[in-house]
Amino acid sequence: MTRAYLGIDVGSTSVKGVLLDQEARIIDSVYLRNKGITESLIEALAKLKKEKDLKIVACGITGSGRHFANILVGGDIVKTEVLAHASATLAYYPEARTIFEIGGEDCKVMIVEDGVLIDFSMNSICAGGTGAMIEAIANRMGLPIEEVGDIALQSKNQLELPGKCGIFCQSAVISRLNTGADKSDILMGVCRALIRNYLTICRSNRLTPPYIFQGAAAMNKALVRALEEEIQHPVIVPEACALMGAIGIALMAMDEAPEKTRFKGFEALVEANFKVSNFRCSDCSNRCEVIQIFENGGLAGSVGSRCHKWDKADLSKILASSLTTSDYPAS
Repeated sequence: MTRAYLGIDVGSTSVKGVLLDQEARIIDSVYLRNKGITESLIEALAKLKKEKDLKIVACGITGSGRHFANILVGGDIVKTEVLAHASATLAYYPEARTIFEIGGEDCKVMIVEDGVLIDFSMNSICAGGTGAMIEAIANRMGLPIEEVGDIALQSKNQLELPGKCGIFCQSAVISRLNTGADKSDILMGVCRALIRNYLTICRSNRLTPPYIFQGAAAMNKALVRALEEEIQHPVIVPEACALMGAIGIALMAMDEAPEKTRFKGFEALVEANFKVSNFRCSDCSNRCEVIQIFENGGLAGSVGSRCHKWDKADLSKILASSLTTSDYPAS
């Protein structure tokens, strides 16, 4: 039986999973659109389970949906995607100094010195420098997102498009389409605008090669070219660029593997009956929206509490609050 380490990266637009063996080699992997955390995790785990005779030694979970996913799946280590991406990068490229990562709805730049992550900047409030911007424009033009890079690289004329706002960029694209501009020129202009905005948002004075560009956006060769043009230096794109977060958290789980894993099993999500309820806490001025997750009638956990007072709250405390029992699923 193969001892394996499971890494799960639940992002805003995609769910990634990897299985690593004891030599940190990839046994199997999966990349799915995030259609909802529970549904997508069920599908991802089902695809990974096709590998027979596996014993999961440790499970790591990362991404923006990591806390919710941890309650559903059972993770041994739960860390931010910044740490997970840095872990994977340094495992493959120990000489890396700058890590670029463009996600579906956020973007990051990570700074490394002597093999240690020392700083990062991140944008998660504007889609202008993220994959969501280029995907929305591809949809508007009736093009599959997978074809954008190849089409853009056919560009022969440079078009200037606004990149500070995704909505303004879409309006400019429509205007260019209506004046007969070539789609390849428009798409290359969009890629350049996205990269300019990305570097403005995540600008650091310490951008130093070697540069590593990862995340699913790095599969777009036009974005790679636009980034290299802007920083005037080649970048390295890992072969598994879209899976680096999942690989990184699997490696971290390997380093901190417990005696007994908390991973519930590949079938746990299918076999369990999960219900979700939410309420707004009025205990302080934060007024957090707390999400309660119930498994088979019992409270499995909570997410969304900034002060963490609800993270391990029991059902009696919830029902004793000023809220009515109708706000919660029946146990």
